[in-house]
Amino acid sequence: MSNRSQRLPGPSPLALAHRFAVLLGLIAAAAVLYLRLVLDSRRLWRLGEARRIEVQRRFAARFVRAAMRFRGGLIKVGQVASLRIDVVPEQVTDELARLQDRVDPHPFEEIVRQIERELGRPLGEAFAEFEPRPLASASLGQVHRARDRQGRALAVKVLYPGIEKQVAVDLAATRIGLWLFDWLVVPDLMQVHRELRRTLLGETDYLREGRAAEEVAANLGRDPEVAAHVRIPEIHWETTTRRVLSMEFLEGAKVNDTATLEAWGLDVGEVVTWATRSFLHMILRDGFFHCDPHPGNLLVDREGRLGIVDFGMNSRIAPALREAIRKNVLASIRRDPEAYVDSLLEVGFLQARDRAAAVELAKLSFDPRYYNLTPAEAMNLDLGQYLSEMRGNMKKIKSFQLPEGIVMLGRAINLLYALALELAPGIRPLEVIGPYVLEFMTGDRGRSLSS
Repeated sequence: MSNRSQRLPGPSPLALAHRFAVLLGLIAAAAVLYLRLVLDSRRLWRLGEARRIEVQRRFAARFVRAAMRFRGGLIKVGQVASLRIDVVPEQVTDELARLQDRVDPHPFEEIVRQIERELGRPLGEAFAEFEPRPLASASLGQVHRARDRQGRALAVKVLYPGIEKQVAVDLAATRIGLWLFDWLVVPDLMQVHRELRRTLLGETDYLREGRAAEEVAANLGRDPEVAAHVRIPEIHWETTTRRVLSMEFLEGAKVNDTATLEAWGLDVGEVVTWATRSFLHMILRDGFFHCDPHPGNLLVDREGRLGIVDFGMNSRIAPALREAIRKNVLASIRRDPEAYVDSLLEVGFLQARDRAAAVELAKLSFDPRYYNLTPAEAMNLDLGQYLSEMRGNMKKIKSFQLPEGIVMLGRAINLLYALALELAPGIRPLEVIGPYVLEFMTGDRGRSLSS
C-alpha cells in the first residue's frame, strides 16, 4: 500500500464526541442569552446597560475560547458572525474579531507527516528547502515558506490532519443552532447553513482552491489595467494534492501595514482602490469571486502591486441572481424603491405579500441621510436610530430568503468596506463603483474601464 493511500490520523471518536458536546453547550448558552434579551427584556433592562453588555461580552469570550481550543469550522463561524455588525451587538463582534487574528500553529512534525503522506515521498525529495516556522496559521491549515527542486520560492499550505472530521462535527452542531434560532429571525438560517457548509467543505479541498486561483487569475487578466496592478500566485501542481497546496511565494507587506507602505512611498488609498476594483471585477464582471478579502490575504509589494492569496473561500453567482443584481443596482442608482423591490421579488428574495413593507425598507435605504456616504461619514451616523428603523421594517417581512451565493457575497463586501473604512475613509463608493456599474448595466464586459 502506498503512503498516499494510508489512513489519515485524526481525532478519536471520544474527542469528537467531546467537541460536539461543547458546541451544544455553547448553543444552549446562546439560546438562554437570547431568550433573556428578547423575552425578558424588561427585567434585564433594569439590570442596566453595563450589565447587559457584560453578559453578552462574557458569552462571546466563552465562544472565542472554545473556538481557539477546537479550531476547525468553529473559528470560521465566529469569523462570519464577527462581520455582522448589523445584527450582532458590537460588544460581541469586538470579541469575535479576535478570531480574525493568527492562531497557534500545529507541531512541525505533524505537518511533515501530512506532507509526506500526501506526496508519497520524503519532504527532502519534494522540496529543496522547507522552513519549519510557518508564515501563517489558521483554523484549517497553515502555510510554510519553501523552495522547490528548481529553486523557485513557494508558499506551501498544509491542511491539518483529521480536520475534515472536526469540520463535520462543527457543521452538525452549527446546523442545530441555526435551526433553533431560525424562527426568531427574518432570513432563512438553513440557507445560511447550506452556504457555510459548501464553503467550509470547499476549504478542505486544495485542488479546488488551486483551480479557483487560476480561474480568477485568468478572469482578471482580461483587463490589462487590473492585471498590471494585481498579482495572483501561480499554482505548482507537481507538489499539490487535496491536502497540500504549493503556490508561488509573493513578497509583500499586508495591505493594512500602512507604516511599511508609506515608507516605500506608496499611496495607501490607491492600493485600496485597486483592491476594490479587482473584487468588483470578480463580482460584477465574472460572477466568480474570492470571498475572504481580509488584510491577511492582501499583500502589497514595493511596486504597489496587490497580491491576492488564499482562494479557499470562493463563490459563484448564478446567472439569474446576476440579472437580479443588475436590476437592483440600476434601481439603487435611480433611487427607485419600487424597482428595487421588484428585483428582489424576481429572484425570490421575498414574496409578493411583503412588497409594501419592502418598499418602505428601500425608501429608508435611499434616504439622503444614508445614501452614498464615505466610510468616514458613515461613522458619524446615529447607527442606533438607523438599525432601529431597519429592524422595525424588516420585522414586517415574513418571506425573506437568501439566494445561494448571497451570504458569501455579503461577507466579501463587508470585508472590503471595513478595509476602506480603516485605510481610505475618504473614498466615495460611487466614484470607484460607478465605471463597473456602467459596464455591468450595459453588459459590455472584458475591456479596460478606461478605454
